[in-house]
Amino acid sequence: MLQSFCKPAPGLQQFVRFYTQRQMRIDGPGVVHPVTARAVPMLEFELGEPINAFYHEERSLKKSPEVTLVGPQTHRRVDLLLRGALEHFVIMFQPDGLSRLFSVPMGELTDEDFDGHAVLGTAISEVYQRLGDCKTFEERVSFVDAFLLRRALTSSSHDAISVAANRILLRGGRVAVTDLADRAGLSTRQFQRRFMQQVGMRPKLFGRIARFEAALDGKARFAAKSWTDVAHQFGYHDQMHMVHDFGEFTGETPTKTLSQLKAVFSGRLLTARSTETSETDDGDPRVFF
Repeated sequence: MLQSFCKPAPGLQQFVRFYTQRQMRIDGPGVVHPVTARAVPMLEFELGEPINAFYHEERSLKKSPEVTLVGPQTHRRVDLLLRGALEHFVIMFQPDGLSRLFSVPMGELTDEDFDGHAVLGTAISEVYQRLGDCKTFEERVSFVDAFLLRRALTSSSHDAISVAANRILLRGGRVAVTDLADRAGLSTRQFQRRFMQQVGMRPKLFGRIARFEAALDGKARFAAKSWTDVAHQFGYHDQMHMVHDFGEFTGETPTKTLSQLKAVFSGRLLTARSTETSETDDGDPRVFF
């Protein structure tokens, strides 16, 4: 598997966390990729063979569209069945970056995924075509940077809720809602209401998911750490508290979750562990996405 990551242009970093691309060939029965809880939205362009997605609640198997808009996820709704010649280009947004760039109501995206052509219109259809024409990951990043920078010129401004959501991510969820509300100059109720509108979930739940993602990433990056050490590092009361959150957000134990994700992100995992730092060598702080 060939996997690439890149930060967006400086003028887009308040909207976009990173771009990534995966190219792989999977023969035989394929690999199951669990889509666990995720704090931020993403836009995924399928440039290879389509992916089959299994929806747990519906007990149904569906073929993914060419462009999928995925909102924040609060639990494991979907498993992706990876098989064949696959190539994905993904834009991972900041918590309110998608809504500010495309005027999409975040409350309607949480725990949902949609055909990107249908929701975002002809502009995204043109982006999909151009990405298919590009020969390299770098060309794709350059094109998407230019496209999003044009949209950023007419986007809504970065405000106190944007700052608060990014602070929660940077702190791995370890920040009090009352402190964030005070920093924003809002009452706790006002802060929660505006956060829900702009990010798509309540700040406490957003913080719990951010902590879960940080803990999973921390264990993946430093294999020698015990799960007990991880629980203490990321502010859980104890290991059982962490196990409870993993169960809610993945449907599995921490060990089983990590094992399932390793099957998809093995190359990325080796790169991250070789650096022995809190970031990978391309500057992105995430192992899994």
